[in-house]
Amino acid sequence: MSSSPELTEKIHFLDISSKLPGYKQCWSPNTLKTRLLLNAKGIPYTEQYVSYPDIAPLLKSYGVPPNESGFAFTLPAIYHPETLQDVVPGGKIMTESVAIAHHLDKLYPHTVVQAFPEPKDQSEALWKEAEHLLRAIVFPAEDGKGFRLLMPRIPLILDDRGSEHFIRTRTASHAQHLSPLRWGSENPEDDWTALRPAVLAYIKFHESTRSKAIAAGLGEEGPFLWGSKVTMGDIYLASILVWFRSAGDAMLDRFLAIGEKDEPASRKSDGEAVWEKSPIRSVWDAFGKEGWLEAVGEPREIPVGNAE
Repeated sequence: MSSSPELTEKIHFLDISSKLPGYKQCWSPNTLKTRLLLNAKGIPYTEQYVSYPDIAPLLKSYGVPPNESGFAFTLPAIYHPETLQDVVPGGKIMTESVAIAHHLDKLYPHTVVQAFPEPKDQSEALWKEAEHLLRAIVFPAEDGKGFRLLMPRIPLILDDRGSEHFIRTRTASHAQHLSPLRWGSENPEDDWTALRPAVLAYIKFHESTRSKAIAAGLGEEGPFLWGSKVTMGDIYLASILVWFRSAGDAMLDRFLAIGEKDEPASRKSDGEAVWEKSPIRSVWDAFGKEGWLEAVGEPREIPVGNAE
């Protein structure tokens, strides 16, 4: 594990609770960006799972301002007064995964994995492109169809209070006030078919980007966007894959098989490119081999209104 002699207290990571067992309790692609980065950097950390209705009271009690768009208070967040005193409002808690990633890179500049490795202008540009393509797979704001498969599963894996809160708030925010339990198509095959072009577009982008990065000397041979060098885009991809796994191993297996030679022919289009092993599966296997998918922090809790 990597450590910094200047820090006297571990980073404390706030995640969203669920009923899933062990390390699989972490399911959200948003919080996973922070968890997987902590794991990949080898940073020792403590962790706390927070039920959905408790997120806002906890963050507000530490002076965290509401988000300017979307839901007012969200996770991930890290609690670390030692390094956040003059960095964020309230001086104790930082939210938003990209801001956290930059902060962790700054605190631990010598770890092998950096969310935004040098040259930073290029890795930050790469992140924006990768994020756009990945969100186009799973998030409705980018017309991503994967949310139709995933969102109905979320209430089923959350703790009881979290599930009630999630259904109520997401129903209220839906244009037709439709419960997230009903956001999928009547025939899931329609959603898989709609999802497919965005996945193939990302695979082609990943393969092309990796080849160019290796040729340019940004990384050696490897499965990531910069070959042997992990970037924030790879972390986000792995986060989305964990989200699929949280919906069931069969969901993840089907997603990983998209574009591969052994995928059933009935799911493919004529003339479609075929990979012996999808670049997406290669990233998943690499994260698993390193143990980054299973590593967890030491349990700890900070209470609402803690003024230490």
